[in-house]
Amino acid sequence: MFSPDAAFGSRDRLLPAGVPFGFFAAALAFHAAGWLLLLLGGEALVGFRGGPGAVLAALHLFTLGVLAMAAMGASYQLLPMATVRPVGSVRWAWASFALSAPGVALFASGLALWQDALAALGGALAAAGLAVFAVLMAANLRPGGMTMPEMRVVRHYAWGALASLGAAAGLGVALLCDLRLGFLPDHGSQAGVHLGLALFGFMGMLAAGFSTILVPMLALGPAPSVRLGHASAVAAEVGLALLVAGAVLPGPWPTVAAVLCGLVAVALHLTAMRAVLKARMRKRLGTAFLLIRTAWAVLPVALALALLPALGIDAFNAPTVFVVLAVFGWLLTFLFGVLQRIAPFLASVHATVPGGRPPLVSKLTPERPLKVHAALHLAAVALLVAGNLLDVEALARLGALSGAGGAAALLIFAFAVRRRALDAWRAALSKTRSNPGDLACST
Repeated sequence: MFSPDAAFGSRDRLLPAGVPFGFFAAALAFHAAGWLLLLLGGEALVGFRGGPGAVLAALHLFTLGVLAMAAMGASYQLLPMATVRPVGSVRWAWASFALSAPGVALFASGLALWQDALAALGGALAAAGLAVFAVLMAANLRPGGMTMPEMRVVRHYAWGALASLGAAAGLGVALLCDLRLGFLPDHGSQAGVHLGLALFGFMGMLAAGFSTILVPMLALGPAPSVRLGHASAVAAEVGLALLVAGAVLPGPWPTVAAVLCGLVAVALHLTAMRAVLKARMRKRLGTAFLLIRTAWAVLPVALALALLPALGIDAFNAPTVFVVLAVFGWLLTFLFGVLQRIAPFLASVHATVPGGRPPLVSKLTPERPLKVHAALHLAAVALLVAGNLLDVEALARLGALSGAGGAAALLIFAFAVRRRALDAWRAALSKTRSNPGDLACST
């Protein structure tokens, strides 16, 4: 199983620090921008049903800008450690960042300003960046690099995520073109499939796959069940196929069946994760697992809510509540729970001087900003949900303000991790230069 010790012993597979941390920094910047756009954009947050404007732009800042960018950065660094195979090209990894980051910014700006040409340019750049990422990851996932059974589960999830990414990106391009040309017979239905493929296909499959690696590593637990992992991935794939079929077949039942398959996949995955945590050696899991467990609790609720729009039920702003729970309550909550642990871990790896001891991850992790972020983020989700259920715009606005405060706390955390890692690296470098004879005793 992938472990911190394995990572410290795999420096040949470490990318330059700027690659993963560049993606993470962009994700945090887009996170803050998304909340500010919701807060100051001037559009109603209650009962949103789609269409160009500030809310749709903010939604894509959270999905493409935060979730996808963070997933790309994590995949580039963590997947090669798990597959024991380096990324094929660091230069192309940089290229995917150089395409994706400005692409997301331009795309969101085009949606917010209702500028089709700007949105098209940004969408093309972001799609090109994601395509480069997909090619690099597909090369890393080819057979031969993973021998442990749990690594085959990761590979299963990752291939499902890449397939979903391709389908979601293609449908996204069609939806963007349809805003000007109007050729799709049912724009809203296709938008729902696009959202489902992006959230539950690409991001959901990646989250489940990386959980197989990261949850045992962070909790010091055993590897999850391989049988449950494969069964969960298959159920998710069937559900995603039914979701796509539901866009072309008459009646709501293919989509309803897709949601039910998704719930089966979630039940199998959470059963495997529960067994890992039950057998863990680390008893105090901290703020990170408060967020991760909250995300796991929200996931089946969000998925079950998708049944209401599928059946044509629009009471209590159910479609909007579904999006809030899926994007903010599940995916963003899970992402930040994981990111607050792996960012200091990777910083410790990169701050280690050859022959010296790695700085303690706990010493690089400022706890107060994380607690502030957790409180404000969860409050933001609750207020956005309450505002939509009660049809009170002021509550939703307060949620956006809370989310912006949480984003600021995360930025403070990121700057603190960077400063502490640089200080640790400089101190270790100074020590080795002033007393090189200590290197032999550093272990």
